This record gives sequence, C-alpha cells and structure tokens, in this order.
Amino acid sequence: MEQFKISRALGLSFKSCFRNFIPLTLLAAVLYSPILIWFVASKPDEATDLDAMFNTVFMYPIYFTIGVSTLLPPLVTYRVIQELDGRTVPIWTSIKFGLRGVLPALFLAVLTNVAQQVPGGGFVSSFLTCIYFVAAPAAVGEKLNPFTAFSRSAELTKGRRWGIFGLTFLLGLMLVGLLLIWIVPMIRDGSIDSASSMLNHSIAVVVILGVFQTFTGVAQAVSYALLRQDKDGVSHADLARIFD
Repeated sequence: MEQFKISRALGLSFKSCFRNFIPLTLLAAVLYSPILIWFVASKPDEATDLDAMFNTVFMYPIYFTIGVSTLLPPLVTYRVIQELDGRTVPIWTSIKFGLRGVLPALFLAVLTNVAQQVPGGGFVSSFLTCIYFVAAPAAVGEKLNPFTAFSRSAELTKGRRWGIFGLTFLLGLMLVGLLLIWIVPMIRDGSIDSASSMLNHSIAVVVILGVFQTFTGVAQAVSYALLRQDKDGVSHADLARIFD
C-alpha cells in the first residue's frame, strides 16, 4: 500500500485533467451554460444603481458558479477512476454513474456554507471539508446513500486529514493566484469604469472559477482512488472494475 501524498494527488490530478481536457471542458461548458445565457441576456446599463449592476453582472453569476461546481466531483469520478487504470470511457457514462454522488456533494456544499456563517466558520468549514472531501466520489464508487457516503469519507480520511488539508490549501492558493493575476492589474489600472468592462471582468472571473472547480472535482476523485489504495489496499484496476 502506498500512503496518500499531496504531491502524488496533485500530479495525478494534473495528468488526468490534461488527458481529459476536451470532455471535461465540454462538461463544464454544459453545466455553466446558464451563466453565459445570463451574461448575454443581462443589461447592466439599465441597472437602477451601482449595487444592482454589481449584483447582476458579478455576484449572481459567482453564486451560480459556486453552486453548479458542486456537481462536478461526482460527475467526473467514474471517468477519472477509469483513466487512472488506463481506460477511456464516454463522459456520458461518467455522468450516469455520477448521479449517485450529487446529493452528498450538495449536502457538503450546504454544510460548509452554513458553517461559514458562525464565528470562526472558516476553520470549521475547512475542518468539515477535510473530513468529507471524498464523500461524493465514495457515493459514486461504492453505491452509497448520502449519509453512508459521509461516514465512509470520514473513515477514509481518518489519519490522512492533514494531507487533505494541505491539498485543499494548495488548491486555494492556486485559485487566489489566478484571481490576483487578473484582478490586481485591473484594480491598479482602474479598468472597471463602465458596466461593459465590469461584465467582461466578471466573465473572466467565472471562467477562472470554472477551471478551478473542474480541477478540484478531478482532485477529489483522484484523492478517493488514492485513499482506497492507501487504506484498503485496492488498486486502481480493482477500483475500476467495481463499475463493471
């Protein structure tokens, strides 16, 4: 058995994203298409005040992006697990199997967001994320109901939560870095001077979030496979055959 390692999880996640670039991009494009429609249909110039314009072209799309992103981990789990075993499967098959993990993914998103509303909520949310990081992939890979999936994730991550924390921390740094590369020059140059420029920057932020959440979904599926190998001695080949 090989112990779960952050470097291995990141390396396999990048490799999986590269090998599945086209299907992952198409899946993300379908999931995020309502946001693009919203951008096309929105008329920020007609907003009654600055707050209304900001909500229309920035806050509402961001909220939707974060909400939709919860669907990605379960929907890509089957594809990623098969790819780790050297197989290529249709993305539609991955979506079909991934429906098992939608409820655990949504429950985790609600749980962590509610936790953030209490004092010290950021730490509580991070703690819960480390425990239940692989709940959605576990539901997909082991045909578990939402509550059992949470219990299974707690079991798999036990003793490995610092590693999960390190992984999520690095993922967060990646997101902050991407956003700063785009936003800092924008603020410094004062380029948000109209509704249209704000809309353009909002689209860029949504794209960055979409890319980040897609990678995070792959990282969750990879982490599940590595934890199964680490804790249960289940090889990638054995895990891939569970779906047969």
